[in-house]
Amino acid sequence: MHREIGPLRALANGVFCLGLLGLAGFGAVQVAGKNWQVQDTYHLSAAFDSISGLEPGGRVFVQGVDAGVVEAIVPPSTPGDPVRLTLRIDARLRPLIRTDAEARIVTQGVVGARVVEIRPGSAEAEILPDGGVIASEKPLELADLMQKASAALERLDTVAGSAEEGLAEVNAIASAIRGGEGTLGRLLTDDEPVNRLVQLTDRGEQTLADIQDNLDALKNTWPISRYFTRRGYDDRDLALYRPNASRKSMTISESDLFDPGRAVLTKAGREQLNSVAEWTKEHLTKKTEVVIASFTDNSLDDLMAERLTQQQAEAIREYLVDNHGIDSAGWFRSRTVAAVGFGRHRPRMISAEPQGTSPDRRVEIILFTPQAAS
Repeated sequence: MHREIGPLRALANGVFCLGLLGLAGFGAVQVAGKNWQVQDTYHLSAAFDSISGLEPGGRVFVQGVDAGVVEAIVPPSTPGDPVRLTLRIDARLRPLIRTDAEARIVTQGVVGARVVEIRPGSAEAEILPDGGVIASEKPLELADLMQKASAALERLDTVAGSAEEGLAEVNAIASAIRGGEGTLGRLLTDDEPVNRLVQLTDRGEQTLADIQDNLDALKNTWPISRYFTRRGYDDRDLALYRPNASRKSMTISESDLFDPGRAVLTKAGREQLNSVAEWTKEHLTKKTEVVIASFTDNSLDDLMAERLTQQQAEAIREYLVDNHGIDSAGWFRSRTVAAVGFGRHRPRMISAEPQGTSPDRRVEIILFTPQAAS
């Protein structure tokens, strides 16, 4: 039996079909946009000795901005020749990429995808034309970095072994004295024991110096160095010491920003930081450095106090950078914004240390602006 569809149901079916077509079209545009197929683009090329892990469709970034994709990979025709990449770039970013620009292959995060990162070059250089070739930088391989870190650890192990041998000799001398071998007069008149002690002292000083050198080398080895870069400082005791700069600061109670013992900003805390950002921007210059220092009282032990205050300082830094851009110092420039958790520690060498009226649980926003010689 034939059954007719009413006009309202037919209209609803039509609207539903049009909705599906619109959704499909929207999805197609989004996919095409992700692959830079619908925007105005142009092409550049780069050559690398190795592109391990990079594939066609890989992302291209200019100063951290998603700028395009790897359109094609041309393998070498003979052994030893470079691998050539064809890059499709957003035409809106063309003025940023100059003839002295450099391209390198990096990893997003520690175990992320391989991408191409372009350093734009200098403002004085000419704009790289369509079809131009970008100078390339040798890719930074994780295996090479880990090998360097392993070598540094081996050197540290060797130094520790030397220190252990020195301590064993000192213990042997101490045991001989405790065992009644020789006399105090012999120790004072015989040059040999004295010379040995002097040699051991010199060796101990050299050992400590070698250990410090190796620790400094480890701090500059990726990925360890990225930890200090993220926090914005290397030495906590020196974070508030700027003898060549003027100092402006604002102190905020912990309770105005966080719930007790927490490092998650409250709604009132975010509103408070909006006012802090306005104050900060009134005093910032291109050379100003910002330090966010967090302190707490003696209610926690040292380890827990340091962890709490460090996470509080980083939460404030993230909010002020992400929402108010206080790390920006103009085109292609950024300023240091350090997040330092002092825990219960009171830093040394502060020219304007907070007075007793300041709460123990507090955060200080400090602006250091270098002063020119008069």
